[in-house]
This record gives sequence, C-alpha cells and structure tokens, in this order.
Amino acid sequence: MAMEWAAYMQRDYLLRPGDRLAVRVDNLIPTGGTAEDGLQEVQVSPTGTIDLRRLPAPLQVAGKSVGSLRTGIIEAYRPAFDEPRVSVSLLEASAQSVYVCGEVFRAGPVPYTPGLTMTQAIAAAGSFNFTVKHSDIRILRINQDGTQRTFRVNMDAVLRDEWPDFLLLPGDVVYAQTSTVADIGNLVELYIRRMLPFQLGGPALGTVN
Repeated sequence: MAMEWAAYMQRDYLLRPGDRLAVRVDNLIPTGGTAEDGLQEVQVSPTGTIDLRRLPAPLQVAGKSVGSLRTGIIEAYRPAFDEPRVSVSLLEASAQSVYVCGEVFRAGPVPYTPGLTMTQAIAAAGSFNFTVKHSDIRILRINQDGTQRTFRVNMDAVLRDEWPDFLLLPGDVVYAQTSTVADIGNLVELYIRRMLPFQLGGPALGTVN
C-alpha cells in the first residue's frame, strides 16, 4: 500500500491551487549549510503558479503531477546549475476528500491530506458505532481507467499491530459494515417485529389499565 500510495502521489495526483509543496534544491545549500537551507515550502497560487528562489519568474504547476513538476523545476534551474538536484513532495492537498460511510457516527467526506490512513479517517468521522464489524472494513477505490478495486481490512488486526494501517488515496470510500449480531437484529426488526399484531416488550398481554 505504501508503494502504491507513493506511486500515485508522484504520477497520478494532479496539482491544483491551494496545494502546499515542499521543494528542496540541494544546489541552494551554502557551504557548511544544512538541508533546511535548500528547502522551500510554497503554496500553489489561485492562478496555479509557485515562486522559487533564484528563478526569474513563477512556474506554472497546476494540472501537473508531482513527478512532472520535479522535471520542470530541474529544467528551470539548469541555467543556474549544471546538475540541479531537486526533490518535490506534497505537504497538503487543497480540495480532495475521502468518504466514510456505514457504521460510523458522522458519515460523510473527510478532507484528504497526504499520508491519511483509514484509522485517521474513521476517527475524523466520529469513530465506529457499536454495531460495526471490526474484522471486515471495506475500502473502495476507483482506478484511473474507471475500474474499481475493493480492499478488506481487519481493524482488530490493525489495532493489535498485526497489520499496517491502510494508506488512503483521494476519492477512496471507507465502508464500515454492520456486525452479524446487528444484521440479525435488523432482520428481526424488519421481518418479524413489524409483522406481529402486537408489540414485543412493554405490558404483558391482557393487562388492564
């Protein structure tokens, strides 16, 4: 999952206004300096550009992947440095979401940030209802070609540190299923209790008020 997430962020995520980036240019580090001296944190402007040190003009980045942006930055710095050494990472996405539904207290969209895990998304949705099936949480993911993949995660195993937490991608749907006991309860309510000519529980039959 970590490799898939890293590949997605480099190749498939398209930058947009409001995204925050970390751009490190090792050539900008002075003699005796540290890696922090070459690091620039920038936010994509409303017009889709970023400003970087030692470059004469803003760079247009909206609509590019992180990988293609790195290539563009290398080319932009090439007049100043023979071999620009550049790394780019997305710190915060502007307007992406994942969706949490099913047996949680506050179902709905959760803002996506790079590195968001299933456990964090569920916590943001108010955590599980007591009727959840912890051993079978589903993650639905739409691939770039329109096909769908479904992952099954055992939350109990995650909490026991037997499984790694699941890394989410923008647009993922986390579905928390009902437990078997809850399913039986719903079955009784829908197909048995509502068909009876009297109410279960409450006063005994024949009680006189």
